[in-house]
Amino acid sequence: MSKILVIDDEIGIREVVKEALSKEGHEVTTVPSAEQAYAILLKQPFDLVLSDINIGESSGIDVLKKIRELQKEIPVIIYSGSITPAIEAEAIQAGANAVLSKDVGIAALISEISKHTKIEAPLSAGSASGEKKKILLVDDEAEIRSVLTAFFNKKGFETKEAENGEQALEIARDEDFAVVLLDIDMPVMDGLTTLEKLLAMKPGICVIMVTGRQDDDKVKKAMDLGAYNYVLKPFEFLYLELIIKSKLGSTESDAPAV
Repeated sequence: MSKILVIDDEIGIREVVKEALSKEGHEVTTVPSAEQAYAILLKQPFDLVLSDINIGESSGIDVLKKIRELQKEIPVIIYSGSITPAIEAEAIQAGANAVLSKDVGIAALISEISKHTKIEAPLSAGSASGEKKKILLVDDEAEIRSVLTAFFNKKGFETKEAENGEQALEIARDEDFAVVLLDIDMPVMDGLTTLEKLLAMKPGICVIMVTGRQDDDKVKKAMDLGAYNYVLKPFEFLYLELIIKSKLGSTESDAPAV
């Protein structure tokens, strides 16, 4: 078991990274600020630090330099949604062991971490029978569906697309999906109505809501209706994949042995 410190000011990222790595048997501590990171590094040893490039008002590069002052040998991986060649070069020069973009996905993240710890292979997109798990993508924007399809197909999932709620219900009626990614604001049938009908038809199905703006009332209603989680557009693909694979991993671990 390795001890990993995650530094990120986004609570959603911290939670799903912790869940994903904890499922691999590792002890994960998360902090939202540079100051808390420094304090905890002085009190206990860690086997690896995973740090965002922007941590509130602090620069991840400055945090990295301070970590190197405190512990010269500890592996540090920098990750960000806005990596540029200049940032990557600066981070490496400051002592980063690796620099990753947040859209690389959980498999690439865990693969990089595994070079410095004892983390095993990431969760698979396949089922116990070897069949690919299926994701239903529901969004009225064809371009968004196309981007999501390309992303999840590359990760080993089978995908189906629906451009509105009515079409989604027709597809889901005849097929089983591990996950439904459901836009909240759509014509014909909005996401909340679709969610309610979908859960009535397929109780227990994992539905993740998608919204282009932070509408707390709609998000709360979706969660009250039974949505598993929600994500914002534009997508943080690492966050999205972590949510989905964490859910699929917990579902498999709860399944009875045969």
